[in-house]
Amino acid sequence: MLAGALMATVSGAQAAFSATELAMMEADAWRARMGFHLLSIRGDNPEDRDALRQLLDDGQGRVAELKGQAEGEEVAQASAFDTAWDDLSKRALDNPLASLGYADYGAMSEMNTTTLAVAELVEKADPGEPEGAYLDIAELSVSMQRLASEYLALAAFPSAGMPTGTGLPPMDFAIEAKSIDDQLESLKGRYASDVQASEVLAFVEQRWVFVRNTIPRMNENDANKVPYLFYRYATQVAERVEELVAP
Repeated sequence: MLAGALMATVSGAQAAFSATELAMMEADAWRARMGFHLLSIRGDNPEDRDALRQLLDDGQGRVAELKGQAEGEEVAQASAFDTAWDDLSKRALDNPLASLGYADYGAMSEMNTTTLAVAELVEKADPGEPEGAYLDIAELSVSMQRLASEYLALAAFPSAGMPTGTGLPPMDFAIEAKSIDDQLESLKGRYASDVQASEVLAFVEQRWVFVRNTIPRMNENDANKVPYLFYRYATQVAERVEELVAP
Protein backbone atom coordinates (compact mmCIF):
# COMPACT_ATOMS: atom_id res chain seq x y z
CA MET A 1 0.00 0.00 0.00
CA LEU A 2 2.81 2.40 0.88
CA ALA A 3 4.64 1.74 -2.37
CA GLY A 4 1.48 2.28 -4.40
CA ALA A 5 0.69 5.54 -2.66
CA LEU A 6 4.18 6.86 -3.20
CA MET A 7 4.18 5.82 -6.84
CA ALA A 8 0.93 7.68 -7.39
CA THR A 9 2.38 10.75 -5.75
CA VAL A 10 5.35 10.98 -8.12
CA SER A 11 3.91 9.59 -11.35
CA GLY A 12 5.12 11.68 -14.24
CA ALA A 13 7.39 13.88 -12.13
CA GLN A 14 10.83 14.85 -13.37
CA ALA A 15 13.67 13.66 -11.14
CA ALA A 16 16.46 15.99 -10.03
CA PHE A 17 18.92 13.07 -9.99
CA SER A 18 20.40 11.23 -12.96
CA ALA A 19 19.30 7.67 -13.68
CA THR A 20 22.66 6.45 -12.39
CA GLU A 21 22.27 8.29 -9.09
CA LEU A 22 18.75 6.91 -8.69
CA ALA A 23 20.01 3.38 -9.38
CA MET A 24 22.56 3.76 -6.60
CA MET A 25 19.77 4.86 -4.27
CA GLU A 26 17.89 1.67 -5.10
CA ALA A 27 21.02 -0.39 -4.53
CA ASP A 28 21.34 1.20 -1.08
CA ALA A 29 17.73 0.28 -0.28
CA TRP A 30 18.45 -3.38 -1.00
CA ARG A 31 21.65 -3.08 1.02
CA ALA A 32 19.62 -1.75 3.96
CA ARG A 33 17.37 -4.81 3.76
CA MET A 34 20.48 -6.99 3.65
CA GLY A 35 21.85 -5.21 6.72
CA PHE A 36 18.56 -5.70 8.57
CA HIS A 37 18.82 -9.48 8.12
CA LEU A 38 22.52 -9.53 8.95
CA LEU A 39 21.55 -8.25 12.41
CA SER A 40 19.50 -11.44 12.87
CA ILE A 41 22.25 -13.70 11.54
CA ARG A 42 25.04 -12.25 13.70
CA GLY A 43 23.08 -11.52 16.86
CA ASP A 44 22.72 -7.75 16.63
CA ASN A 45 26.47 -7.29 16.31
CA PRO A 46 27.35 -3.65 17.17
CA GLU A 47 29.69 -3.30 14.18
CA ASP A 48 26.93 -4.48 11.84
CA ARG A 49 24.47 -2.04 13.39
CA ASP A 50 26.95 0.82 13.03
CA ALA A 51 27.56 -0.06 9.37
CA LEU A 52 23.82 -0.18 8.73
CA ARG A 53 23.26 3.14 10.45
CA GLN A 54 26.02 4.71 8.34
CA LEU A 55 24.46 3.34 5.15
CA LEU A 56 21.07 4.77 6.13
CA ASP A 57 22.61 8.13 7.02
CA ASP A 58 24.36 8.24 3.65
CA GLY A 59 21.07 7.46 1.96
CA GLN A 60 19.39 10.26 3.86
CA GLY A 61 22.12 12.52 2.56
CA ARG A 62 21.24 11.51 -1.00
CA VAL A 63 17.61 12.33 -0.34
CA ALA A 64 18.51 15.69 1.19
CA GLU A 65 20.53 16.49 -1.92
CA LEU A 66 17.58 15.47 -4.08
CA LYS A 67 15.29 17.76 -2.10
CA GLY A 68 17.77 20.59 -2.41
CA GLN A 69 17.83 20.25 -6.20
CA ALA A 70 14.08 19.79 -6.63
CA GLU A 71 12.06 22.40 -8.48
CA GLY A 72 8.41 22.55 -9.48
CA GLU A 73 6.93 19.07 -9.85
CA GLU A 74 10.19 17.57 -8.60
CA VAL A 75 9.32 18.72 -5.08
CA ALA A 76 6.61 16.08 -4.71
CA GLN A 77 8.98 13.39 -5.90
CA ALA A 78 11.68 14.47 -3.48
CA SER A 79 9.16 14.49 -0.63
CA ALA A 80 8.06 10.96 -1.52
CA PHE A 81 11.66 9.74 -1.49
CA ASP A 82 12.17 11.42 1.88
CA THR A 83 9.13 9.65 3.37
CA ALA A 84 10.09 6.31 1.85
CA TRP A 85 13.69 6.47 3.05
CA ASP A 86 12.64 7.53 6.55
CA ASP A 87 10.23 4.55 6.77
CA LEU A 88 12.93 2.21 5.48
CA SER A 89 15.48 3.51 7.98
CA LYS A 90 13.19 3.14 10.99
CA ARG A 91 12.34 -0.43 10.08
CA ALA A 92 15.88 -1.47 9.19
CA LEU A 93 17.19 -0.49 12.62
CA ASP A 94 14.33 -2.19 14.48
CA ASN A 95 14.73 -5.94 14.13
CA PRO A 96 12.98 -7.95 16.88
CA LEU A 97 14.58 -11.22 15.76
CA ALA A 98 18.01 -9.69 16.31
CA SER A 99 17.33 -7.72 19.49
CA LEU A 100 14.70 -9.87 21.25
CA GLY A 101 15.10 -13.28 19.64
CA TYR A 102 11.62 -13.75 18.25
CA ALA A 103 10.47 -13.81 14.65
CA ASP A 104 8.17 -10.86 14.06
CA TYR A 105 6.42 -11.42 10.73
CA GLY A 106 5.14 -7.86 10.77
CA ALA A 107 8.69 -6.54 10.94
CA MET A 108 9.84 -8.83 8.13
CA SER A 109 6.85 -7.84 6.01
CA GLU A 110 7.45 -4.15 6.61
CA MET A 111 11.14 -4.52 5.75
CA ASN A 112 10.04 -5.93 2.40
CA THR A 113 7.43 -3.28 1.68
CA THR A 114 9.59 -0.32 2.69
CA THR A 115 12.43 -1.57 0.49
CA LEU A 116 10.06 -2.01 -2.42
CA ALA A 117 8.68 1.48 -1.85
CA VAL A 118 12.10 2.99 -2.57
CA ALA A 119 12.77 0.64 -5.49
CA GLU A 120 9.44 1.41 -7.11
CA LEU A 121 9.93 5.15 -6.72
CA VAL A 122 13.23 4.80 -8.56
CA GLU A 123 11.65 2.73 -11.31
CA LYS A 124 8.80 5.23 -11.77
CA ALA A 125 11.04 8.30 -11.78
CA ASP A 126 11.73 10.18 -15.01
CA PRO A 127 15.38 11.22 -14.62
CA GLY A 128 15.67 12.99 -17.96
CA GLU A 129 19.07 13.73 -19.49
CA PRO A 130 21.90 13.10 -19.04
CA GLU A 131 21.40 9.62 -17.61
CA GLY A 132 24.72 9.65 -15.76
CA ALA A 133 27.94 7.74 -16.25
CA TYR A 134 28.01 3.94 -16.19
CA LEU A 135 24.27 3.46 -15.68
CA ASP A 136 24.48 -0.15 -16.87
CA ILE A 137 27.18 -0.95 -14.28
CA ALA A 138 25.06 0.72 -11.59
CA GLU A 139 22.16 -1.52 -12.67
CA LEU A 140 24.41 -4.57 -12.30
CA SER A 141 25.04 -3.52 -8.71
CA VAL A 142 21.29 -3.18 -8.14
CA SER A 143 20.78 -6.75 -9.40
CA MET A 144 23.48 -8.06 -7.10
CA GLN A 145 22.26 -6.16 -4.03
CA ARG A 146 18.68 -7.34 -4.60
CA LEU A 147 19.81 -10.97 -4.86
CA ALA A 148 22.12 -10.61 -1.84
CA SER A 149 19.34 -9.12 0.27
CA GLU A 150 17.07 -12.07 -0.51
CA TYR A 151 19.91 -14.49 0.15
CA LEU A 152 20.43 -13.04 3.63
CA ALA A 153 16.69 -12.85 4.30
CA LEU A 154 16.25 -16.58 3.75
CA ALA A 155 19.43 -17.38 5.64
CA ALA A 156 18.10 -15.38 8.60
CA PHE A 157 14.63 -16.96 8.64
CA PRO A 158 12.85 -19.19 6.08
CA SER A 159 9.77 -16.96 6.00
CA ALA A 160 11.62 -13.67 5.70
CA GLY A 161 11.77 -13.72 1.89
CA MET A 162 10.25 -11.13 -0.39
CA PRO A 163 6.85 -12.90 -0.74
CA THR A 164 6.10 -12.07 2.94
CA GLY A 165 3.79 -9.08 2.98
CA THR A 166 4.04 -8.41 -0.75
CA GLY A 167 2.34 -11.27 -2.60
CA LEU A 168 5.35 -11.53 -4.89
CA PRO A 169 6.52 -14.97 -6.06
CA PRO A 170 9.66 -16.45 -4.49
CA MET A 171 12.91 -15.45 -6.13
CA ASP A 172 14.29 -18.03 -8.55
CA PHE A 173 17.93 -17.80 -7.57
CA ALA A 174 19.22 -19.83 -10.50
CA ILE A 175 17.54 -17.52 -13.01
CA GLU A 176 18.65 -14.38 -11.18
CA ALA A 177 22.23 -15.62 -10.97
CA LYS A 178 22.26 -16.47 -14.69
CA SER A 179 20.99 -12.95 -15.42
CA ILE A 180 23.88 -11.47 -13.44
CA ASP A 181 26.31 -13.76 -15.29
CA ASP A 182 24.95 -12.44 -18.60
CA GLN A 183 25.02 -8.79 -17.48
CA LEU A 184 28.61 -9.12 -16.33
CA GLU A 185 29.76 -10.80 -19.52
CA SER A 186 28.08 -8.15 -21.68
CA LEU A 187 29.56 -5.29 -19.66
CA LYS A 188 33.06 -6.72 -19.84
CA GLY A 189 32.86 -6.59 -23.63
CA ARG A 190 31.24 -3.17 -23.71
CA TYR A 191 33.91 -1.58 -21.51
CA ALA A 192 36.93 -3.54 -22.75
CA SER A 193 38.69 -0.32 -23.75
CA ASP A 194 37.75 1.59 -20.57
CA VAL A 195 40.51 0.87 -18.07
CA GLN A 196 38.69 2.23 -15.02
CA ALA A 197 35.43 0.39 -15.73
CA SER A 198 37.27 -2.81 -16.65
CA GLU A 199 39.11 -2.81 -13.34
CA VAL A 200 35.84 -2.44 -11.44
CA LEU A 201 34.17 -5.20 -13.48
CA ALA A 202 37.15 -7.51 -12.86
CA PHE A 203 36.76 -6.87 -9.13
CA VAL A 204 33.00 -7.53 -9.34
CA GLU A 205 33.60 -10.78 -11.21
CA GLN A 206 36.19 -11.92 -8.67
CA ARG A 207 33.78 -11.40 -5.79
CA TRP A 208 30.85 -12.90 -7.71
CA VAL A 209 32.76 -16.11 -8.46
CA PHE A 210 33.29 -16.72 -4.74
CA VAL A 211 29.56 -16.80 -3.95
CA ARG A 212 28.09 -17.88 -7.29
CA ASN A 213 28.15 -21.61 -6.63
CA THR A 214 26.16 -21.30 -3.39
CA ILE A 215 23.19 -19.72 -5.17
CA PRO A 216 21.36 -22.36 -7.28
CA ARG A 217 20.27 -24.40 -4.23
CA MET A 218 19.44 -21.37 -2.09
CA ASN A 219 15.72 -22.22 -2.13
CA GLU A 220 16.46 -25.54 -0.40
CA ASN A 221 16.41 -25.35 3.40
CA ASP A 222 19.32 -27.78 3.81
CA ALA A 223 21.59 -25.95 1.38
CA ASN A 224 24.92 -24.69 2.73
CA LYS A 225 24.66 -20.91 3.05
CA VAL A 226 27.41 -18.31 3.45
CA PRO A 227 25.45 -15.16 4.34
CA TYR A 228 28.23 -13.13 5.94
CA LEU A 229 30.60 -13.80 3.06
CA PHE A 230 27.84 -12.81 0.65
CA TYR A 231 27.17 -9.64 2.65
CA ARG A 232 30.84 -8.65 2.65
CA TYR A 233 31.35 -9.24 -1.05
CA ALA A 234 28.08 -7.61 -2.11
CA THR A 235 28.97 -4.60 0.03
CA GLN A 236 32.43 -4.38 -1.51
CA VAL A 237 30.90 -4.53 -4.98
CA ALA A 238 28.45 -1.73 -4.15
CA GLU A 239 31.24 0.46 -2.78
CA ARG A 240 33.50 -0.05 -5.81
CA VAL A 241 30.65 0.67 -8.23
CA GLU A 242 29.70 3.78 -6.27
CA GLU A 243 33.27 5.07 -6.57
CA LEU A 244 33.15 4.49 -10.32
CA VAL A 245 29.84 6.22 -10.98
CA ALA A 246 30.30 9.13 -8.56
CA PRO A 247 29.67 12.42 -10.42
